[in-house]
Amino acid sequence: MAIKLGEMLLKEKLITPEQLDEALKCQTIFGIKLGSSLIELGSLSDEQLCTFLSRKLGVPYAPPRALTTVPPEVLALVSADIAQKFRVIPIKLDGRRLTLAMADPTDFKAIDEVAFVSGCVVVPHIAPDIRITAALSMLYQIRGDIRYIRVAGEIAQKRKQTPRQGAEKKAETIEIPMTGERGELLNVKIPLEFEGFASIPGHEDDLFDIPDGVERYSVDRLSLEFASAKNRDQIANVFIKYLGQEFTVAALFIVRNNTAIGWRGVAEKKQIENLENFSVLLSKPSVMRDLLENRQFVLGTLIQTPENIQILKALGVNSASTLLVLPIVMLNKVVAAVVVSADMDALGRRLQELQKLVYKASLAFEIQILKNKILMT
Repeated sequence: MAIKLGEMLLKEKLITPEQLDEALKCQTIFGIKLGSSLIELGSLSDEQLCTFLSRKLGVPYAPPRALTTVPPEVLALVSADIAQKFRVIPIKLDGRRLTLAMADPTDFKAIDEVAFVSGCVVVPHIAPDIRITAALSMLYQIRGDIRYIRVAGEIAQKRKQTPRQGAEKKAETIEIPMTGERGELLNVKIPLEFEGFASIPGHEDDLFDIPDGVERYSVDRLSLEFASAKNRDQIANVFIKYLGQEFTVAALFIVRNNTAIGWRGVAEKKQIENLENFSVLLSKPSVMRDLLENRQFVLGTLIQTPENIQILKALGVNSASTLLVLPIVMLNKVVAAVVVSADMDALGRRLQELQKLVYKASLAFEIQILKNKILMT
């Protein structure tokens, strides 16, 4: 279904080639499903997408309210583990017929599994992945992508405020809140207005260990692994492994509008736990705000503002630690930051090398974008 979705939407003139191109970039870089990417970018609404797919697949559309008003006895038929694994929500029981909201109603393995564990005949209904994520969080307390949950809330609020008059307009001006979101990002050239990105819900990043001894990364090995990477997670893992072996502390942060969000990091060759939950507001004084305003690297100890103290605490370093903070810039816009810690002389010597690494990662991502375009169009 995913392979031909872009072509089908173009044929029906629900989106333009330019909108599909942006959505494919978003999908490749940040792991979002194509349909969810189109919704988040405002190219079409969740109802438009699901109505279209419902007609094409011959599967009913699960209305938004059905995913928020599930009776406890119905919810109990599908465990949290099964719901999370297959991204499904049981919404109605009629005799032994169980209505199941699914992002992909053609996932017959999921249908068979739910039928087996529930003892019911499963009737699949289609629902946008954004709403499945929100329902998993609300009904099962399964932590999902915060951005998706907030986007779902924005869509619901917009629906309440906008009266229905004929055909629904495309949601071209939906504002997506950025505070507290999590996501993944590397340096890649995308349009300035290209705002949608995050990690795919339910697909955690691969665990990584920092190589030691004979397994140490060289720049040449790093380049080869960038070139041979099969997906964005492999690119990210290669990047953080190298930084982790070369520096005492290394981390990547996403810079989005009014917030800097932790992505992943290592300290003393160990993964920094829960860094993805960390965020600081860019409206307050911090090294991240300086980076955003000046687009220049920062080298030295941090001024002890409340936000900088939070950053140091998240990285597990003290106020006397020397940090090098490098901006990742896309078309004159700072979208991310690389932070490493070592002594001053070592950081000064490695500055040019780090800048080259960011560029190498961007090329690796552009290769992934081209591959994805071939598959999706």
